[in-house]
Amino acid sequence: MKTTIKMLTILALALAVFGQHTTDGAGGGGEGKFKGQSADAFFSSIDPSGCIYTGVGVFAGEQVYQNPPGPGSASSWTSLYISQYDYCTDTQLLAADGFASLAPPDFQVSEKLDSAALSATVNVYDYVSDSSFNVLVDLTWRGIGPLSRQKNRSHFHSPGCIINSRFNGTFRPAEASGSVSDGAMNFIPDPSVGAGISSSKSGTVVIGCN
Repeated sequence: MKTTIKMLTILALALAVFGQHTTDGAGGGGEGKFKGQSADAFFSSIDPSGCIYTGVGVFAGEQVYQNPPGPGSASSWTSLYISQYDYCTDTQLLAADGFASLAPPDFQVSEKLDSAALSATVNVYDYVSDSSFNVLVDLTWRGIGPLSRQKNRSHFHSPGCIINSRFNGTFRPAEASGSVSDGAMNFIPDPSVGAGISSSKSGTVVIGCN
């Protein structure tokens, strides 16, 4: 849950920067809006030998930016990392990460954040072998806890410049399961050790600030 909140806070800050840049181009005033949904999951496991630890993290999000009166733009994406370490030989076996854009059907979140689903192919780069390979991600999230909400507002005022920002987020803890596979190995044999589903809205109003 802390990771989800941290990620959404980063997105809110990114929006504030986005809003300032777009309104600067319009003469130093205007409003930028953001809304989106996301899901994250973290997995860890030890192989039967007791030597090889595998850690996997998945984040998926969809977002809509709008700079009124324009229609806005929508995008969806997922990011993935996989780490494998052999504690018996003190050897890093795999350290891979990647990012992929998604089509609208690839990532779905229920209205009440009860469930989510992700189906995607992510090309990851492995820093150990200096090579890339595709990973097939097929995950479902199931809400397992109550909704929690976070709201905040911020105001910045200096001579000739006013920036007002707001953030409204809703979060639900979840359990994720499925497969993250290179076609030969499923890197997540067990359900997630931490996961969440969230939605958020934020906006930035800029006055002046040329």
